[in-house]
Amino acid sequence: MAKRVDDGNARAEEERARLARETMRRALWRLNVLEYLILLLALLLALAGGALVAWILSTAASFPFRLTWGLTSLLLFIVPGGSVYLRELRRGRSRRDHGVKSEPKDPHG
Repeated sequence: MAKRVDDGNARAEEERARLARETMRRALWRLNVLEYLILLLALLLALAGGALVAWILSTAASFPFRLTWGLTSLLLFIVPGGSVYLRELRRGRSRRDHGVKSEPKDPHG
């Protein structure tokens, strides 16, 4: 009788673990989609901002529109992205220097 109860508990644990893995997989997929949407929005904003700056500079200072648009769009996309990337590198480095570990801890001690 005790063997059947243990088998039932093991099956229930396996089912809970499977459900947890499935839920985690869906959550990670949604976060990946959200990341790409945010990246696409940043790209569109950089293109729009670059076009606005290029339009202003082409009318005010007679700069070529396409070249100015390309350069300003790249600057508006790369400079903020690069600063965020460098900040994250520094943050990761400081975590390692201060002994913060990203490894999961053992739940039993």
